[in-house]
Amino acid sequence: MKEQLLKHIKTISITGGTGHLGINLIKALLDQEYKVKALIRNSSFPFIHPLLTWVKGDLSNLEALSQLTDKSDAIIHCASAISLGEMDHDTVYEVNVNGTKNLIQSCLQKPIRFIYISSSTATEDPLQNEVFDENRPYRSDKAFFYAWTKAQSEILVLENVEKNDLDAIIIRPTAIVGPEDPGPSRFGRTILDLSKGKLPFITNGGYNMVDVRDLSRTIINSISMAKKGGVYLTGGQYISLKELARIACRTKTPSLLSIDLLIKFLPFIKIYDQFFKLKWPINKESLTTLKYAPKRMDCSKAIKELGHSNRETQHSIKDLIQWFNENDMI
Repeated sequence: MKEQLLKHIKTISITGGTGHLGINLIKALLDQEYKVKALIRNSSFPFIHPLLTWVKGDLSNLEALSQLTDKSDAIIHCASAISLGEMDHDTVYEVNVNGTKNLIQSCLQKPIRFIYISSSTATEDPLQNEVFDENRPYRSDKAFFYAWTKAQSEILVLENVEKNDLDAIIIRPTAIVGPEDPGPSRFGRTILDLSKGKLPFITNGGYNMVDVRDLSRTIINSISMAKKGGVYLTGGQYISLKELARIACRTKTPSLLSIDLLIKFLPFIKIYDQFFKLKWPINKESLTTLKYAPKRMDCSKAIKELGHSNRETQHSIKDLIQWFNENDMI
């Protein structure tokens, strides 16, 4: 009887399964009794579960991708080379664009839903208080190379929907925060360092942040609820770095330096970084992201069609710090 029931359980495959989003997504899927297959580059598995199968390989391994997508109902493509200017362009392009192309090829001619996890940075920055939604033009400037590769990957996905009848959708999250974050992720590291009072200074600007638990729920909803070819902006709440620092640590506030001043001194910062490696990326890409992060974001499409919602960012930050404490990371 149990074997008959398992035959009707959907199998969901995931790339980037050991990343911040991937690990939370896997656990959320297992909690809902999905069978999960996850791509992993390393030989050691983060955890084991009777409904979880780890597939060894990467996005350049066509045999591994075929094994990953075979007999799956959906593939959630989370894997990405996230870079704010600190990684070389060839690596970022190979993972984000060619890797997506390889995964698409493995899905063609298969009855599988392709869920591409993109980024809100794939489109042009808003002007002043302009409303930010799914209808913005794609980023065409290669200056922010990571964001440009996400735009190119989205174009690849939608071209295959049009030309090859790929059952694909696109999810565009903003900055992802919240527990679990064993890495920790880029934002997790920033919050961890703020909570310890280790960040020497902050700047003005901020981010729109979405809780990884809420995003995971929305992505799972998209397996059955999203419309083929749909693009969904899945943001949360805008928060300034100053407010982020206050929530993370009430006893110590880092010094505040303006973004424009930091941009002016970037040539000197770059030289310093060559000799004394900076812990946090301070470059044009990271500062521009902070400066132009959208404050007015319209996620009504994802709310209406996918049941997207997001808890208050202060709760995400406090929960993450508590998780760090419970796991002896503070």
